[in-house]
Amino acid sequence: MKRNTIYLPVFCIALCMILICMPVLAEGGGGGWGVGDGSGTGGGRNTDLTSIWTELSSIKFILGGIAALSGLILLKTIKINRNIRTLLMCAVFVLFGVLVIMHQPSPLRAVVDPVTALATGGAIALKKATMLAFIGGLSVIGAKLFCGWVCPFGALQEIVNRIPAPSGKKIKLPFKISNGIRISIFAISLVMVIATGRDLYTYYNILNPFELFDWHFELVLAVLVGAVLIASVFVYRPFCYLVCPVGLLTWLLEHVSIFRVRLDREKCNDCKKCILKSPCPAVKAIMDGDTLRPDCHACGICIDACPKDALEFGIWKKAKA
Repeated sequence: MKRNTIYLPVFCIALCMILICMPVLAEGGGGGWGVGDGSGTGGGRNTDLTSIWTELSSIKFILGGIAALSGLILLKTIKINRNIRTLLMCAVFVLFGVLVIMHQPSPLRAVVDPVTALATGGAIALKKATMLAFIGGLSVIGAKLFCGWVCPFGALQEIVNRIPAPSGKKIKLPFKISNGIRISIFAISLVMVIATGRDLYTYYNILNPFELFDWHFELVLAVLVGAVLIASVFVYRPFCYLVCPVGLLTWLLEHVSIFRVRLDREKCNDCKKCILKSPCPAVKAIMDGDTLRPDCHACGICIDACPKDALEFGIWKKAKA
């Protein structure tokens, strides 16, 4: 039996256990680490069994883990073309953006608020710490499993990206530019936190599109979401690459992800079909063997495009020379 065949169910079981146990572990360790209650105002330990059970049975964590686990299994077992991927993203958007609100707590605030708390000496809210650990855990198990298979706003951008661009050609932004902008925004936000105690992203929610999933529309939110969706017609996941702090965090975690897209050089005939067909800018960097590469959102389209099965979503190791 191949080693990967053995590892996959082991990691799947481990993922399920993490998803089930993480909320109760976070609840139990709240006081020792300065983690407050879900409101973000407390700092004491909460041992109320009702609160622990509520957190443990949180439907969004259970369904989010199932969605990520399903994505990992699909990437390992079948080829996912653009049409299948779009249908799956529609399901993710409806499930986590409409039926089960992944906004509470917001993934963006789960990354930004702990940074603010650390910079200002405040307490980290339990629910946000749990969401942060959930995002990080999934991202370590598989590259971008949260962003690519659970995040409803990322799914919405992918769906809109299927609309043909008026020019007939999609744009792939140079990663040095897009990531430079994303890091700069995060740095500016950090300076704002230190200077004023407020971060840039949630300052009147000027860079927080996750408020969309409360389904109440204000002018600032409408302008932000409208601009992102228009840009999504031309650029693949523009908010993720240019702005999102969750995307920045999970991009860093990609470098230690257990499962990720990898290339078998012996099978590759350098036809570049994967680069041409994939909307993701990461594929060229994967083909070139670059250490520093753009975010790969685990869509599987490059794997489907390869006629030689040279790409796979597997346990990472250095590509064969």
